[in-house]
Amino acid sequence: MLAVELVELTKDYRVGFWRTGRRRALDRLTLAIEPGGTFGLLGPNGAGKSTTLKLLLGLIFPTSGRVRLLNRDPGDASARSRVGYLPEQPYFYDHLTAWEFLNYTATLFGLSRSERRTRAEELLERVGLVSVRDLPVRKYSKGMMQRLGIAQALINDPELIVLDEPMSGLDPLGRREVRDLILELRQTGKTVLFSTHILSDAESVCDRVAILNRGRLQGCGDLHSLLHGEIAALELVLDSPSAETLYDLQPLVRSQVRTGNQVRLEIPAEIEVSDVLDRVLRGRARILSLNPVRMSLEDYFMAQVASQSAAAPVDLGAAPGGEAQADPVRTAREIAASPSPPAASSGSHREDTGASYELQYRGERPKRGLAHTPRRIAAIALHTFKECVRDKVLYNLIAFALLMIGAAILMGNISVGIDQIVLVNLGLASISVFGLLIAIFIGIGLVWKEIDRRTVTTILSKPVTRAEFILGKYLGLLLTLVINTAIMTAGFYLALFWQKRGFERSDLAALEATYLILLELALVVALALLFSCISTPVLSAVFTFCLFVIGHLLGDIRDFGRQTGQVAIERLTGVLCLLLPNFSGFDAITRAAHGDRLPGYLLEAQSLYALLYATVLVSASILIFEEREFR
Repeated sequence: MLAVELVELTKDYRVGFWRTGRRRALDRLTLAIEPGGTFGLLGPNGAGKSTTLKLLLGLIFPTSGRVRLLNRDPGDASARSRVGYLPEQPYFYDHLTAWEFLNYTATLFGLSRSERRTRAEELLERVGLVSVRDLPVRKYSKGMMQRLGIAQALINDPELIVLDEPMSGLDPLGRREVRDLILELRQTGKTVLFSTHILSDAESVCDRVAILNRGRLQGCGDLHSLLHGEIAALELVLDSPSAETLYDLQPLVRSQVRTGNQVRLEIPAEIEVSDVLDRVLRGRARILSLNPVRMSLEDYFMAQVASQSAAAPVDLGAAPGGEAQADPVRTAREIAASPSPPAASSGSHREDTGASYELQYRGERPKRGLAHTPRRIAAIALHTFKECVRDKVLYNLIAFALLMIGAAILMGNISVGIDQIVLVNLGLASISVFGLLIAIFIGIGLVWKEIDRRTVTTILSKPVTRAEFILGKYLGLLLTLVINTAIMTAGFYLALFWQKRGFERSDLAALEATYLILLELALVVALALLFSCISTPVLSAVFTFCLFVIGHLLGDIRDFGRQTGQVAIERLTGVLCLLLPNFSGFDAITRAAHGDRLPGYLLEAQSLYALLYATVLVSASILIFEEREFR
């Protein structure tokens, strides 16, 4: 079984204002990586290294070609449970500590409480973050963030570790520690795949390397074979040679460098060494050393990159002459076993349109649907709740709501005969308004904030399906609203008891109205979540608020359509009333203020409506999120 298998992999990005143009980031890459050892993906910035790794983890989707991760599809969560991933620019939740973040990621992998504690302690010690384990991540330096990223990539003791520029931002000591860690992982039988443009890092730890340039594979093979094959030159060091000797050697040497009394001569490999030595001995110069000079990784890298502009494009999937296509699976396995770089073919390069493959890829994509793991959903929901609780805006909203209730008490005492009506109206209105603010202004950032900060790539590289992620975010904010509403409701009833010095059966009407407010907020959160998957926070807030207002006016819109007397308008308004969320049925504040209890069938009907409509909205969010790419 191959650890990684890429066959004819191509990725095009749509560019331009109307997304009609295309930029090819990866061009028919065929590559295979055997289990065990360290594999380096090398190339200059923009060569396609990060694109390859994100395709491998299912964060973006290929235009054509095939990706296999541990013999499974990248979208299969069970494959990602055996993989650890460090993004190129790691960004983690800044409100968490290193310990909390490692515990959270370990939960996503299904580790038990004791396993999470043990692994977190071991990894914090391993990456040197024990002294700052309880410090919020927002106070970490870039190097400390990189260390934490490596720790979270190893939390599940993975078989395959994928590191995107793992030594970026580290000081010399940190780079040395990461190199030692990679070598240690290799000795334990792990497969390490990492990308870098720093060749000295690759040369010190890699067993095999592949060179990418402009999205194309320029060379691949065993590092030892690449660098310790043919002798590129000879290095001859002389002690105090005469000027006549150096002049005599000048036609046979490539360069001369003097350091004090010593002169270093570089002799091309094609020159006969005996001719050089004869001239040296005739000049009676003293020979200090004569050593072969082999190609360095930097020399090889520059030669391969420079060859792209002079040679035909590498076409690994075409036979010479372009007459027949080679078996791509066999080609990938041959590359894995080949000690030398693949030769460029003389066949013409085929331009992929991507249209035919799109149907094929959709057919191969695994059925993820809503078959999710409750434990992972609960972990994401609990994390979302904690994030909301640590947001100072939430505390301010609760404080303002309690102040509003206090104002209601004051106004109720001033009023004559209508104290309870004023108190219930203002109390329930404050619960509704501040709950609405939380639902909209936190809901619109549920997904967008994760995408904008790139934390979504860290989470989705774990065995978490996209449906689990969306459901967890939705339930987390819903939990926040339930607890927030419960606090405000408790404050409201405390104020009511203070005013009346007791409770009556009719006071339960306010509790029923609060329940309907919660159902309304559940719909608002689902709307905000949907728009958060599509648009920016500002537009999401506008769309959500507009639909909320329109939803309260649907009865008037329906009456307007009937009064026009035109069939087309009446049908249009009828369709709008069916499609748009109807919020008018959740308004029971006025009835509660007069102590009128709601009939049971109305509560059941509104509960069923909220459940069905929220399910539709969350399902739509999942479908949209399934198609998003995270570059």
